[in-house]
Amino acid sequence: MQITRKIKGTEVQNLLTKFYYKENRLCFQILLHLGLDETIPFQEFSDYSSYKKVYSNLLDQKNSNALIEIKEKSRQISFSSVI
Repeated sequence: MQITRKIKGTEVQNLLTKFYYKENRLCFQILLHLGLDETIPFQEFSDYSSYKKVYSNLLDQKNSNALIEIKEKSRQISFSSVI
């Protein structure tokens, strides 16, 4: 299940990029750094031009204080009771 979260562009302190190899292919992941304790994965790419286009759009949204929609996976917490 995915949850959509909306944040203002000014809440994003930094746009970060994680570079890594997956099956011998260079990949790019955009991370949104919101503060001391919160960095959110935004999107992953294996194509540089797609990555660069989304990164530029995010930078424009950040600078213009536009709303940014982030799709996050829900986190399930299970509690087990001891009898």
